[in-house]
Amino acid sequence: MQIRVKLMAALKEKSPEGDVLELSEGATINDALAAMKVPGNFVHLVMVNNQMERDRGRELADDDELMVMPPVGAG
Repeated sequence: MQIRVKLMAALKEKSPEGDVLELSEGATINDALAAMKVPGNFVHLVMVNNQMERDRGRELADDDELMVMPPVGAG
């Protein structure tokens, strides 16, 4: 299956080519993050199809959109 990916701020450099990630059926948010080599401590907010998602074990579906935002540093 394919999902669309939006990595924000400092995570942008880990975006897959074309912002599309190929995953096996039944893959979870954690699987997607691991495939892109995004460390868990670099993830502050996860949204799937514009809905905040706290369960990183949630299964993704074909054509889902995954948005990941890192923590924001304070000055």
